[in-house]
Amino acid sequence: MAIMAATVWFIPGWLRSEKPADGVLECVTNAFPTAQVEFKAWDGDNVVWPLSVDSADKESWRFAFEIAMKPPEARTNLTLVGHSLGGRITARVLARLAENGMKIHQAILMGAAIPSDDPDIVKMGRASELPVLAVCNPDDNVLRYVYATVGGEKATAFGANGTLSPCENVVECVTPTNITRQVEIGEKWAVISALKHVANHHEKFYIEYARRILGGEEPSGKVMVPQDFPTVEGRVMDSMIWWDVLDSSGGWKLEKNKVTGHCRILDPKKLRAAWGREAEMRAAFEKVKQQLK
Repeated sequence: MAIMAATVWFIPGWLRSEKPADGVLECVTNAFPTAQVEFKAWDGDNVVWPLSVDSADKESWRFAFEIAMKPPEARTNLTLVGHSLGGRITARVLARLAENGMKIHQAILMGAAIPSDDPDIVKMGRASELPVLAVCNPDDNVLRYVYATVGGEKATAFGANGTLSPCENVVECVTPTNITRQVEIGEKWAVISALKHVANHHEKFYIEYARRILGGEEPSGKVMVPQDFPTVEGRVMDSMIWWDVLDSSGGWKLEKNKVTGHCRILDPKKLRAAWGREAEMRAAFEKVKQQLK
């Protein structure tokens, strides 16, 4: 039997879903130089965010059906790469395949705009032969602030936070802090470094780091702190008058307010990295400790 050529489906995000943005497919091809790269268009260019989210969830069924109709050897030569809402679609496609006992070769979620506690995230690893790579950026301004504020979904975005507990066959990779300075994206506005830093949800940042990881680069080492509520990082008072220390590790602290009962996580520089309910913050701090090992 002839060996089939590897195929990569690139599933784009919101407002970029109908045709490839300049240079994006070239970036994906650089990450997968021996594969056939296909741009998978979907109906996600509605400026009304909830409508595009609903469309993404519906389109995932179409993609899952298309993959399910392929012969087994074609499925096991397929890699899905999804950015933003495309990452959401990818997670749902994998979950539908897993429910039917099917697998593809691998999947890469980049800045996925899907709730971090979504049930499909727990399922998705079972539909991939190689570990699913979740490329996350805790400093992604779109996911951390815009998605969390106006997204209409209760949980924070998986693409910025990962999950509170490990998922089967899923590896979270955190982008370096200086990724925006390391990658040229070719947009006219990107010549202004400040704008480039703010608009750090761009797919090219994620694709470049995925390429490095696939090429064997060591993880960035950056600690990802899962969020409960949207958090603006800032220095805090740490006089221990109003706060009890519940746990600590490597200079990091988990504290509980003596009056309100809510908790916060401080990094070694006494910057607030996350805050929220006690159960969620305890789970988040356990993940921080795992990353420090």
